[in-house]
Amino acid sequence: MADDKVIDNGSLSDFTIATDEIAGKDYQYVKLVSGTLDSTEKIEGTAANGLEVDVTRIAAGTKIQLTDGTSDATVRNLAANDALNVAIVDGAGGHVTSFGGSGGTSSSDDADFTQLTTPGTPGMGVYESTPTSVTDNDMGIIGIDVNRRVKVSVDASTLDVAHDATDTGNPVLTGSRGLSAMPAAVSASGDRTRSISDMYGRKLVSHIDPGMQVWKSFNATTTQTGAVIWAPTAGKKIAITSFIIGTYATTAARLIMYLGTAADTTYTAGTDQLIFAGSFAPSATVKPGAVVTLPTPMYAVTADHNVHITTDAALSVDVTMYGYEF
Repeated sequence: MADDKVIDNGSLSDFTIATDEIAGKDYQYVKLVSGTLDSTEKIEGTAANGLEVDVTRIAAGTKIQLTDGTSDATVRNLAANDALNVAIVDGAGGHVTSFGGSGGTSSSDDADFTQLTTPGTPGMGVYESTPTSVTDNDMGIIGIDVNRRVKVSVDASTLDVAHDATDTGNPVLTGSRGLSAMPAAVSASGDRTRSISDMYGRKLVSHIDPGMQVWKSFNATTTQTGAVIWAPTAGKKIAITSFIIGTYATTAARLIMYLGTAADTTYTAGTDQLIFAGSFAPSATVKPGAVVTLPTPMYAVTADHNVHITTDAALSVDVTMYGYEF
């Protein structure tokens, strides 16, 4: 057995390097010779490393964490946690390199950072001709089309189905403005307009909401010279959708309906806007008439023009007319 060796540690406590024998084998250990040893006594580090190591008892199997002295946060054990992919970019947003891992965000979903070419401008989305999927709960990049428009459907096939192809996915619903009166006209040809519908949501193409309908009736048993059947509201135009003409008694006559100013009591062919012209010869047994339903309304070309009627004899006649004003 070797002799014990006492080490003078200056202002700190003295230590002894002791040697003993257990089962025929020497071993050495450190024992305190004098003074009190606690966790405040330190072995000073050098100026180069700037570290201080506490002299204290450490249990067997314990791991030691060395920090820079500013944070004692627990070190994350990556072996027990999902590793994340890391992408490094330069100051201009260019993709420098990336590191793969298991779990976390996929590297392909981080896309091509060279697309972000304007410093200070955040990237809003990435175009992929064949979009890739991401793992459930992973962060994904917004998808855009080739014209940089954001795709608003979670199912790209809903938006990308070609004309005349089999329809798939859920439809993107569109709305229109419900109206019970004609809207004001836009200021110029080429201006954008809203889609409109009646109050039940039915698209208005050439028809109207029931609340917009106007109807007129007229009866005569004497000769008419430009009598007014329909005078529109000031500043409005007439749109005729249908009319019915019925005759009775036995006087035959020619009947003309046209559009013109209030003072235009004489029909001028080729000048006045003609609505209807026909001859009727009622008798004791035959009562001729006409029923006209227009697929497209007959529009007055000029505001404030009235519907006039002219007959060349004392025709007994009833006229019923439907339409609207705009």
